[in-house]
Amino acid sequence: MGGMNRLWYVLPFFWLQGERPPSSSHAVFRVDTPYHESFTLPPYRVVGRTPSRIQEALTVHVGREYADWARSVASAWQGIPYGSGGAGLGPQEILLNLEQMDCMTAVENLLALHLTYKMGSSGVEGMTRALARVRYATPLPCRWEDRYHYFTHALLAWELEGWGACLPLGVRDKRPIRYISSHPERYRGFRDWEAIRSIEKTLSVKPRYYIPSPEMGEWLFALRDGDIIAFVSSEEGLDVSHVGVFFWEGSQATFSHASLKERKWVWGEDLCAYLDRRRGKVMGITVFRPYP
Repeated sequence: MGGMNRLWYVLPFFWLQGERPPSSSHAVFRVDTPYHESFTLPPYRVVGRTPSRIQEALTVHVGREYADWARSVASAWQGIPYGSGGAGLGPQEILLNLEQMDCMTAVENLLALHLTYKMGSSGVEGMTRALARVRYATPLPCRWEDRYHYFTHALLAWELEGWGACLPLGVRDKRPIRYISSHPERYRGFRDWEAIRSIEKTLSVKPRYYIPSPEMGEWLFALRDGDIIAFVSSEEGLDVSHVGVFFWEGSQATFSHASLKERKWVWGEDLCAYLDRRRGKVMGITVFRPYP
């Protein structure tokens, strides 16, 4: 898993629901793959029409640049129900679910599909390998603590892997990150709290940037279709509270995301209007640009 295997210094956050086991009503079929000595393929579970959706997304990618492909995939996801679909997932299983997504699993799926294509892989096994690398900070088998629970952790690790770049737009966010260690009652599955606090300490001093909401108009020119955007939270100790994918619709800045309010994947929501409605809870956005 490249540099990501060796790094403990980047950090994640609140998307613990992303690995919760899918209920039997959602799991149309299941494949349990035993661990190999190389740990290249973890046990995984596949939901519904996900294999055909994976293949469709990879086929659409042929001959298309990332930004154009991301627009095609994100628009096709319109209306997919919100949720992780994770009830009943076994220990260390990877959930492949393109039938239901929350904000983080959607972004993970998009990046994993792109990496599957770039690596020349295909099908369920290729997606499983890519998603494990996108989602975890250590080689498999890994612990619950090894999931990227802070988006900042994921972004820095993805950058180190050479999958894209965190854009230094706007201003520095110098606030400490410590939400998980400050709320241990919300993370009862964690055991290695020393490791969590070490991650938070290192992440807190890593340079990170965001575009403040009042200054959005000054920076929109720098955004491109397919950029992954994260909404910087005003809550003490937390880095971001929501993620989505940016797209231009003519001259309007929009983003697509798994909306908790709408309970589905929403295409083309007005970015500036969203930020205005979330004033007081969201400080602005941070931007990650996947490489073509």
